[in-house]
Amino acid sequence: MRQELPSTDGAPAAIQTATGGAVFVSPQPEPSGAKVWFFTRLGGVSEQPYDSLNVSVKVGDGEAAVTENLRLIQQAMAGRNSAWVKQVAGDGFIRVSTAGFYGEADALVTSKTGFSLVVAIADCAPVALVGERGVGMVHSGWRGTLAGVAANAVWEMGAAGTRAYIGPCIRGCCYEVSEELARTFAGRFGEDVVSGRYLSLPAAIRMNLQEAGVEHVHDLGLCSGCRPDLFYSHRKQGPLTGRNLAAVTRTSA
Repeated sequence: MRQELPSTDGAPAAIQTATGGAVFVSPQPEPSGAKVWFFTRLGGVSEQPYDSLNVSVKVGDGEAAVTENLRLIQQAMAGRNSAWVKQVAGDGFIRVSTAGFYGEADALVTSKTGFSLVVAIADCAPVALVGERGVGMVHSGWRGTLAGVAANAVWEMGAAGTRAYIGPCIRGCCYEVSEELARTFAGRFGEDVVSGRYLSLPAAIRMNLQEAGVEHVHDLGLCSGCRPDLFYSHRKQGPLTGRNLAAVTRTSA
């Protein structure tokens, strides 16, 4: 099943149900030479309050449910294995050549095909990068955004021809921060990224990507705070909530 997602402020996207039931959002049109999945909270087996496609055992969900959810996601990605990291809210990236666990970082890049790069999110921004020399997946919360993690991944990939896709995350409509943090972001990225104490992570990430030479930034415009029917939000739902998975794979070199 495929359904176009209406959006007044985002790039075109479609919500799709994969064989097995996992539901994901993908940019439209999909990038040439790559495939991007922003998985929703729908189509899994976890019970409330983690219902239903939670991918983290660290939030209190049962291991058996998370294992089945990951199997459903792998099925949705045509059986691809994944490369992943322990996310630490920093600016580090890791270049990988196969699936597997790669330690601590907040971005992965690869020039290889045959597997996916994944991050887990619940308000922080997932940023999929698709370039001439490979793909990248970035986890960018406020700390990583200030540290320029998205730009770091782009520079590692090589900026030529890179397109960026900002997925579902908490946005300026819902993300109230301290006055100090709002001032810090305004000082680094300009006044347009804040409105009072409300912070737009996507706006700051867009500027960081443009500083790295990315000309095409596609923001899907989906807010995890506004859409609890589709996404987990630590800010809106509290600690007893799940994690969404975001993934990218290079399909042709």
